[in-house]
Amino acid sequence: MPAASSPAQPSSPQKRKRHLWRWIFLALLLGAIAWITISANPFAQGLREIGGDRPDQEILQRTFSVSPRSFRYYTFSLPEGSSHVALVGEFTALLEKDKSPDGPESAGSGIELLVLSEAAFAIWQKGSTVTSVYDSGRVSHAKVRAELPEGAGVYYLVFSNKLSPSGASNVRANLQLHSRSWLADWIRWLPTRAPVSFGILPIVRPLSCLLLAT
Repeated sequence: MPAASSPAQPSSPQKRKRHLWRWIFLALLLGAIAWITISANPFAQGLREIGGDRPDQEILQRTFSVSPRSFRYYTFSLPEGSSHVALVGEFTALLEKDKSPDGPESAGSGIELLVLSEAAFAIWQKGSTVTSVYDSGRVSHAKVRAELPEGAGVYYLVFSNKLSPSGASNVRANLQLHSRSWLADWIRWLPTRAPVSFGILPIVRPLSCLLLAT
């Protein structure tokens, strides 16, 4: 009985040609991703928006004073259907007598930032304890990241100086609304890498393994 013959294996030139086309496809794919990520072209921007990349919405960027034993608030709202939205940014608070934010910090400096719903703010004003969306505690500087509830709502940014017996606080705040998306966050992160090829390196490896698999 004749022995079964094994299937013919592709010749070495055929394998090289097949791998070459795979690498060409990989290079084109990565080039397209890089272009969509960093290009100012309207079409590329449209694709980024489809992926969830929306510009941060500025809600507060100013310097203001908060009197001792007092507070100051600003409001912002979210429309119906809002989801995956976070409040991000930072603020600095110093006593007004302090000349420079780079100088020594006074013992009484600092302020408390609360992010409250409309209902919670009404209760808080009366002196009652409420559950806040965000509470920085009394600090002179903080980086803010607060995940906001889904759906429509009105929110209060409350800068409270109630714990200060004397001395007004000079506050500098820069806060935005950030629409969270895994694709959007990845897109925002990628252009900050130098060079761009380093930023897409984590994608190259799994894709190259997939393309080279037989």
